[in-house]
Amino acid sequence: MAESSNINPDNVGRMVMLAYGLMSDSKPFWCYVAVKPSRYDELRRIIAGKKFDIRNYEKEGFGEIIVSGESVIPPQDVTKKVASMFKIPIRQLFADIDPKEEITKEIERLNNESGEE
Repeated sequence: MAESSNINPDNVGRMVMLAYGLMSDSKPFWCYVAVKPSRYDELRRIIAGKKFDIRNYEKEGFGEIIVSGESVIPPQDVTKKVASMFKIPIRQLFADIDPKEEITKEIERLNNESGEE
């Protein structure tokens, strides 16, 4: 059976976040990103400090950009599509959950599955 310490959380999943910012021409943008668990706290600090630059997101290894657009908020159909892509109820996209706890649960589930084989 694989031990949880051998499973890298970055290989288990991503945390889907909606981020906002301003483009170089000062127009607002939104973007759904899939964040590596190991970079989640750092990204939240960068966003809170208003230093988020979408151009560097993938290059700096935070994860993947799912979709982005110009405006203050994403269109509802885009949000529905993102929720569908990740098989997440729309309400859960915006729920106040502990993503680290969710990753830990997924690692435990994977360990249990590997122990049943």
